[in-house]
Amino acid sequence: MALQQTLASACRVDGIGLHTGAPVRVEVRPAPASRGRVFLCAGGEIPALADYVVETRRCVTLGRGAARVSTVEHLLAALALAGVTNAEIAVDGPELPALDGAAHHWLHAVRAAGICPQDGEVAEYTVTEPCWLEDGDSALLLAPAAALTLYAVLTVPDTAAANMTAGGVVAEVAEEIARARTFGLEREVAALREAGLARGGSLENAVVLTRDGYLNARVWPQEPAWHKVLDLLGDLALLGRPLRGMVVAIRAGHRQHVALARRLREATA
Repeated sequence: MALQQTLASACRVDGIGLHTGAPVRVEVRPAPASRGRVFLCAGGEIPALADYVVETRRCVTLGRGAARVSTVEHLLAALALAGVTNAEIAVDGPELPALDGAAHHWLHAVRAAGICPQDGEVAEYTVTEPCWLEDGDSALLLAPAAALTLYAVLTVPDTAAANMTAGGVVAEVAEEIARARTFGLEREVAALREAGLARGGSLENAVVLTRDGYLNARVWPQEPAWHKVLDLLGDLALLGRPLRGMVVAIRAGHRQHVALARRLREATA
Protein backbone atom coordinates (compact mmCIF):
# COMPACT_ATOMS: atom_id res chain seq x y z
CA MET A 1 0.00 0.00 0.00
CA ALA A 2 1.19 3.52 -0.81
CA LEU A 3 0.49 6.65 1.20
CA GLN A 4 -1.89 9.24 -0.19
CA GLN A 5 -0.27 12.59 -0.89
CA THR A 6 -1.24 15.99 -2.24
CA LEU A 7 0.46 19.34 -2.81
CA ALA A 8 1.30 21.56 0.16
CA SER A 9 0.26 24.62 -1.88
CA ALA A 10 -0.98 25.44 -5.36
CA CYS A 11 1.34 26.01 -8.30
CA ARG A 12 0.50 27.90 -11.49
CA VAL A 13 1.98 27.33 -14.93
CA ASP A 14 1.36 29.33 -18.11
CA GLY A 15 2.28 28.39 -21.65
CA ILE A 16 1.00 27.41 -25.07
CA GLY A 17 -0.47 24.10 -26.14
CA LEU A 18 1.84 21.70 -27.95
CA HIS A 19 -0.68 20.89 -30.67
CA THR A 20 -3.06 23.87 -30.73
CA GLY A 21 -0.51 26.60 -30.01
CA ALA A 22 -3.25 28.23 -27.90
CA PRO A 23 -2.34 30.08 -24.68
CA VAL A 24 -3.29 28.22 -21.52
CA ARG A 25 -3.04 28.69 -17.76
CA VAL A 26 -2.95 25.73 -15.40
CA GLU A 27 -3.17 25.73 -11.62
CA VAL A 28 -2.43 22.49 -9.79
CA ARG A 29 -4.09 22.63 -6.38
CA PRO A 30 -4.12 20.54 -3.19
CA ALA A 31 -7.04 18.12 -2.93
CA PRO A 32 -8.60 16.13 -0.07
CA ALA A 33 -7.65 12.53 0.59
CA SER A 34 -9.25 10.02 -1.81
CA ARG A 35 -10.14 12.80 -4.28
CA GLY A 36 -7.75 11.44 -6.89
CA ARG A 37 -6.40 13.56 -9.73
CA VAL A 38 -9.17 15.62 -11.28
CA PHE A 39 -9.14 18.17 -14.12
CA LEU A 40 -11.38 21.23 -13.72
CA CYS A 41 -12.27 22.55 -17.17
CA ALA A 42 -14.85 24.71 -18.87
CA GLY A 43 -17.94 22.54 -18.83
CA GLY A 44 -17.17 20.59 -15.68
CA GLU A 45 -14.65 18.29 -14.04
CA ILE A 46 -13.00 15.17 -15.43
CA PRO A 47 -11.35 12.50 -13.29
CA ALA A 48 -7.94 11.51 -14.63
CA LEU A 49 -9.02 7.95 -15.31
CA ALA A 50 -8.91 5.77 -18.41
CA ASP A 51 -12.72 5.64 -18.38
CA TYR A 52 -12.79 9.26 -19.59
CA VAL A 53 -10.30 9.06 -22.46
CA VAL A 54 -12.01 10.16 -25.68
CA GLU A 55 -9.03 10.51 -28.05
CA THR A 56 -5.50 9.10 -28.27
CA ARG A 57 -4.20 10.54 -31.55
CA ARG A 58 -0.80 12.16 -30.88
CA CYS A 59 -1.82 12.84 -27.25
CA VAL A 60 -4.40 11.83 -24.65
CA THR A 61 -7.67 13.76 -24.49
CA LEU A 62 -10.05 13.39 -21.58
CA GLY A 63 -13.73 14.23 -21.88
CA ARG A 64 -16.85 14.18 -19.76
CA GLY A 65 -20.06 15.81 -20.93
CA ALA A 66 -19.13 19.18 -22.42
CA ALA A 67 -15.71 19.25 -20.77
CA ARG A 68 -12.55 18.39 -22.75
CA VAL A 69 -8.82 18.67 -22.05
CA SER A 70 -5.93 17.39 -24.14
CA THR A 71 -2.24 16.52 -23.74
CA VAL A 72 -2.59 15.48 -20.11
CA GLU A 73 0.07 12.75 -20.12
CA HIS A 74 3.16 14.81 -19.22
CA LEU A 75 1.60 16.39 -16.14
CA LEU A 76 0.18 13.05 -15.02
CA ALA A 77 3.65 11.52 -15.37
CA ALA A 78 5.11 14.34 -13.23
CA LEU A 79 2.47 13.81 -10.54
CA ALA A 80 3.22 10.09 -10.57
CA LEU A 81 6.96 10.74 -10.22
CA ALA A 82 6.26 13.12 -7.32
CA GLY A 83 3.95 10.61 -5.64
CA VAL A 84 0.96 12.99 -5.74
CA THR A 85 -2.22 10.90 -5.65
CA ASN A 86 -4.71 13.74 -5.02
CA ALA A 87 -4.77 17.01 -6.97
CA GLU A 88 -7.24 19.36 -8.61
CA ILE A 89 -5.95 20.69 -11.93
CA ALA A 90 -7.72 23.84 -13.15
CA VAL A 91 -7.16 24.34 -16.88
CA ASP A 92 -8.01 27.56 -18.70
CA GLY A 93 -7.59 26.38 -22.28
CA PRO A 94 -8.13 23.42 -24.62
CA GLU A 95 -4.95 21.52 -23.73
CA LEU A 96 -2.10 21.61 -21.27
CA PRO A 97 0.94 23.71 -22.20
CA ALA A 98 3.91 22.18 -24.00
CA LEU A 99 6.50 23.79 -21.68
CA ASP A 100 9.76 21.82 -22.18
CA GLY A 101 8.01 19.09 -24.18
CA ALA A 102 8.65 16.72 -21.27
CA ALA A 103 7.69 16.45 -17.58
CA HIS A 104 10.67 18.20 -15.99
CA HIS A 105 9.05 21.66 -15.82
CA TRP A 106 5.89 20.17 -14.32
CA LEU A 107 7.87 18.12 -11.82
CA HIS A 108 9.89 21.15 -10.74
CA ALA A 109 6.71 23.21 -10.22
CA VAL A 110 5.01 20.46 -8.22
CA ARG A 111 8.03 19.84 -6.01
CA ALA A 112 8.47 23.58 -5.43
CA ALA A 113 4.85 23.71 -4.19
CA GLY A 114 5.71 20.93 -1.73
CA ILE A 115 4.35 17.44 -1.18
CA CYS A 116 2.01 16.85 1.76
CA PRO A 117 1.30 13.35 3.18
CA GLN A 118 -2.34 12.58 3.92
CA ASP A 119 -4.18 10.14 6.13
CA GLY A 120 -4.99 6.85 4.50
CA GLU A 121 -3.34 4.61 1.95
CA VAL A 122 -4.08 4.03 -1.71
CA ALA A 123 -4.35 0.45 -2.91
CA GLU A 124 -1.72 -0.53 -5.46
CA TYR A 125 -2.39 -2.70 -8.48
CA THR A 126 0.10 -5.57 -8.23
CA VAL A 127 0.92 -7.61 -11.32
CA THR A 128 0.93 -11.24 -10.15
CA GLU A 129 1.59 -13.14 -13.37
CA PRO A 130 3.02 -12.44 -16.85
CA CYS A 131 0.61 -11.29 -19.54
CA TRP A 132 1.26 -10.58 -23.24
CA LEU A 133 -1.09 -8.26 -25.17
CA GLU A 134 -0.90 -7.65 -28.93
CA ASP A 135 -2.44 -4.95 -31.12
CA GLY A 136 -1.29 -5.16 -34.72
CA ASP A 137 2.49 -4.76 -34.72
CA SER A 138 2.40 -3.32 -31.18
CA ALA A 139 2.66 -5.36 -28.01
CA LEU A 140 2.68 -4.91 -24.25
CA LEU A 141 4.24 -7.28 -21.76
CA LEU A 142 3.19 -7.25 -18.09
CA ALA A 143 5.21 -9.13 -15.52
CA PRO A 144 5.65 -9.14 -11.75
CA ALA A 145 8.32 -6.84 -10.32
CA ALA A 146 9.24 -5.49 -6.90
CA ALA A 147 8.69 -1.89 -8.05
CA LEU A 148 7.22 -0.05 -11.02
CA THR A 149 9.51 -0.82 -13.93
CA LEU A 150 8.88 0.53 -17.44
CA TYR A 151 10.59 -0.11 -20.77
CA ALA A 152 9.80 1.14 -24.25
CA VAL A 153 10.98 -0.31 -27.55
CA LEU A 154 10.77 2.26 -30.35
CA THR A 155 10.98 1.40 -34.04
CA VAL A 156 10.83 4.30 -36.50
CA PRO A 157 12.06 3.05 -39.89
CA ASP A 158 14.61 5.10 -41.84
CA THR A 159 15.56 7.23 -38.82
CA ALA A 160 18.07 7.16 -35.97
CA ALA A 161 15.30 5.53 -33.89
CA ALA A 162 14.97 2.49 -36.15
CA ASN A 163 15.69 0.27 -33.15
CA MET A 164 15.85 2.04 -29.79
CA THR A 165 15.12 0.92 -26.23
CA ALA A 166 15.02 2.75 -22.88
CA GLY A 167 13.69 2.20 -19.40
CA GLY A 168 14.28 0.75 -15.97
CA VAL A 169 12.98 0.95 -12.41
CA VAL A 170 11.08 4.24 -12.48
CA ALA A 171 12.38 5.48 -9.13
CA GLU A 172 15.94 4.96 -10.38
CA VAL A 173 15.56 6.58 -13.82
CA ALA A 174 13.18 9.41 -12.91
CA GLU A 175 15.51 12.09 -14.28
CA GLU A 176 15.86 10.39 -17.66
CA ILE A 177 12.08 10.02 -17.89
CA ALA A 178 11.20 13.54 -16.75
CA ARG A 179 13.58 15.37 -19.10
CA ALA A 180 12.90 13.41 -22.30
CA ARG A 181 11.15 15.71 -24.77
CA THR A 182 8.50 14.78 -27.26
CA PHE A 183 9.81 13.86 -30.68
CA GLY A 184 8.73 14.13 -34.28
CA LEU A 185 9.92 13.36 -37.79
CA GLU A 186 11.33 16.07 -40.02
CA ARG A 187 9.41 14.60 -42.95
CA GLU A 188 6.09 14.90 -41.06
CA VAL A 189 6.38 18.43 -39.65
CA ALA A 190 4.58 20.17 -42.53
CA ALA A 191 1.77 17.59 -42.58
CA LEU A 192 1.27 17.91 -38.82
CA ARG A 193 0.98 21.70 -39.08
CA GLU A 194 -1.53 21.37 -41.93
CA ALA A 195 -3.56 18.96 -39.77
CA GLY A 196 -3.66 21.57 -36.98
CA LEU A 197 -1.16 19.71 -34.80
CA ALA A 198 2.27 20.58 -33.33
CA ARG A 199 1.58 24.34 -33.60
CA GLY A 200 3.29 24.88 -30.26
CA GLY A 201 6.23 22.65 -31.08
CA SER A 202 9.77 24.00 -31.45
CA LEU A 203 13.37 22.82 -31.46
CA GLU A 204 13.45 23.68 -27.74
CA ASN A 205 10.57 21.44 -26.67
CA ALA A 206 10.88 18.63 -29.22
CA VAL A 207 13.66 16.50 -30.68
CA VAL A 208 13.31 16.08 -34.44
CA LEU A 209 14.39 12.86 -36.13
CA THR A 210 15.83 13.03 -39.64
CA ARG A 211 16.76 10.25 -42.02
CA ASP A 212 20.41 10.49 -40.96
CA GLY A 213 20.17 11.59 -37.33
CA TYR A 214 18.67 14.57 -35.51
CA LEU A 215 17.82 18.12 -36.48
CA ASN A 216 18.71 19.40 -33.00
CA ALA A 217 20.65 18.37 -29.90
CA ARG A 218 19.34 15.60 -27.66
CA VAL A 219 19.02 15.70 -23.88
CA TRP A 220 19.81 11.96 -23.67
CA PRO A 221 21.31 9.61 -26.30
CA GLN A 222 18.08 7.57 -26.39
CA GLU A 223 15.76 10.56 -25.86
CA PRO A 224 12.90 9.45 -28.18
CA ALA A 225 12.67 6.07 -26.44
CA TRP A 226 12.85 7.74 -23.02
CA HIS A 227 9.94 9.96 -24.07
CA LYS A 228 7.97 6.83 -24.89
CA VAL A 229 8.62 5.71 -21.31
CA LEU A 230 7.36 9.13 -20.13
CA ASP A 231 4.17 8.74 -22.16
CA LEU A 232 3.71 5.21 -20.83
CA LEU A 233 4.06 6.44 -17.24
CA GLY A 234 1.57 9.27 -17.78
CA ASP A 235 -0.93 7.02 -19.53
CA LEU A 236 -0.70 4.32 -16.86
CA ALA A 237 -1.47 7.01 -14.26
CA LEU A 238 -4.99 6.79 -15.72
CA LEU A 239 -5.26 3.49 -13.85
CA GLY A 240 -6.01 5.70 -10.83
CA ARG A 241 -3.74 3.81 -8.46
CA PRO A 242 -0.01 3.03 -8.25
CA LEU A 243 1.15 0.07 -10.30
CA ARG A 244 3.60 -2.49 -8.92
CA GLY A 245 5.04 -4.53 -11.75
CA MET A 246 6.89 -4.30 -15.05
CA VAL A 247 5.47 -3.10 -18.36
CA VAL A 248 7.39 -3.40 -21.60
CA ALA A 249 5.80 -1.42 -24.45
CA ILE A 250 6.92 -2.55 -27.90
CA ARG A 251 6.09 -0.13 -30.73
CA ALA A 252 3.13 1.02 -28.62
CA GLY A 253 1.50 4.41 -28.30
CA HIS A 254 -1.20 6.20 -26.34
CA ARG A 255 -3.98 3.97 -27.71
CA GLN A 256 -2.35 0.78 -26.48
CA HIS A 257 -1.25 2.32 -23.17
CA VAL A 258 -4.76 3.56 -22.40
CA ALA A 259 -6.30 0.23 -23.42
CA LEU A 260 -4.01 -1.44 -20.88
CA ALA A 261 -5.01 1.03 -18.16
CA ARG A 262 -8.68 0.34 -18.94
CA ARG A 263 -8.12 -3.41 -18.79
CA LEU A 264 -6.41 -3.17 -15.42
CA ARG A 265 -9.19 -0.94 -14.09
CA GLU A 266 -11.77 -3.50 -15.19
CA ALA A 267 -9.80 -6.21 -13.40
CA THR A 268 -10.16 -4.29 -10.11
CA ALA A 269 -13.82 -3.36 -10.53
